[in-house]
Amino acid sequence: MTSQPRPYRSLYTYAWDVIDQGIATFVEDALSLGITDVSLATSYHAGKFIRPHAQRGPRVIFPEDGVVYFDPQLSHYGEIKPQAHSDPAMRRVLPDLLADARLRVHGWTVLLHNSRIGSAFPHYCTQNVFGDAYVYSLCPMQPAVFDYAVALSADLAGQHAVQSLILETPGWLPYAHGYHHEFAQIEMTPNLDQALGLCFCSACKLAAKKQEINVEDLQLRLQNYISNYFNSDVNGGSEQIQTTDDLLSYVKMRQNRVTELVSKIREVIPATTQLAVIPTVQRPTANCWTEGSDLAALASVADYLEIPFYEPSAKQVLADAWDSLQRIGADNKVRGILRPGHPDLKPASEITAALEGLQQLGIRDIGFYNYGLLPRHQLNKLMQCLTNLKALS
Repeated sequence: MTSQPRPYRSLYTYAWDVIDQGIATFVEDALSLGITDVSLATSYHAGKFIRPHAQRGPRVIFPEDGVVYFDPQLSHYGEIKPQAHSDPAMRRVLPDLLADARLRVHGWTVLLHNSRIGSAFPHYCTQNVFGDAYVYSLCPMQPAVFDYAVALSADLAGQHAVQSLILETPGWLPYAHGYHHEFAQIEMTPNLDQALGLCFCSACKLAAKKQEINVEDLQLRLQNYISNYFNSDVNGGSEQIQTTDDLLSYVKMRQNRVTELVSKIREVIPATTQLAVIPTVQRPTANCWTEGSDLAALASVADYLEIPFYEPSAKQVLADAWDSLQRIGADNKVRGILRPGHPDLKPASEITAALEGLQQLGIRDIGFYNYGLLPRHQLNKLMQCLTNLKALS
C-alpha cells in the first residue's frame, strides 16, 4: 500500500529571518510549529518590513530592491540579467536549507514585479493608455522580459533542487500595488484601477494588431473614459467601462501570454521540480484576469495554483476558495495560502475554521504568510491549530 505524501504545510519566509535564527534553530522552530515545508524568497522586491520577533538585526528592514538570493549564472541570460544580493550570507540560505533536508524547500520567485529592472529598462515596463511607464511592473509581452523570466526560473531550478518553484507576478501588476508613497486625491474605483492597469506598450499593441484587435480605438476609448472620470465632479463616479469585443479580446490576449510564459517555464525546469503559480494579488481571486491570469488555463500547464486566500474571516476565505475551485475544476491542482494573523485570521478559532473548511473543500496543502512578519503569539496560535488539525485527520 502506497502511503500518501505529507500534506504541504509551508512557512513563507525571507533569508534575513532565517539568518536571524540560524539554519538549525529556524528549522527546529518551524518543525515545532507543525510545519513541513519552507517557501523561501529567492527573487524579491523592495519593501519595508517590521520583524516583531527578530533576535538580531533590524526590527524594521528595507530589503535590497529586485535582487535574487542565489548566485545566478549570468551567461544564461540575455539583455536583462538578475542581480544577486550583496551579502553572500543571504545567498547561502537556500543551499544550506536544502542541505539540512528536514524541511522540503520551495523557491518563492517574484518574476515581473521588479522596480530595479524596470528603472533600468523603462521601455520594457507596463505602459498605461497614456504611455506612462509603471516602473514596478515588467511587461511579459516584451520578448526580453519573457526570456528573462524563463531564464531566471531555469537557472534557479537547474542549480538548486527545490521541491517546487512558486512563481509570483508572472503577469501584469494592477495599478494600485502599494508603491512607495502612492498618492491619489481622487476616489479610486475598481473600474478606474482596471483601466489604468492595462498595458499599451509597443509589444502589446503589436500583438493586438496581429490578432486584428483595433487597439488604437480601444486605447482612445479608455483614455476618454479615464479623462472623463478625472474631470467629473461626481464623487466616485458611476460610469462603467464599456465591455466591447475588442476589450474582451485584449484581455484574452493577455491571459494567453501569461499562460504561454508559465508553460515555457514548466518546459525548461527539471521534471523533478514542481511548478506552482500564485495567480493574483487581487481580492477576491476572481479579479485575477486584470493581471492576465486565466485560472483554468494556468492549472492546465502548471502543477499547482497557489492561491492567496487573504480574507479577514474564515467564511470569506471559504467563499473565495469555493469560487476558485469552480473556475479551475480540480481541487488537486490548488494549494492555498493563509495569513494567520493581522490583517486576516487573528483568532485561533478563525484559523481553525479556515483550515478545516479548506480541507473539506479538498484543499489539503496550505502555506502560511509570513514567518518573520507574524508576532510570536500568532505563530503559537498557528501551532495549536495545526496540532488540532492533525489530530482530526
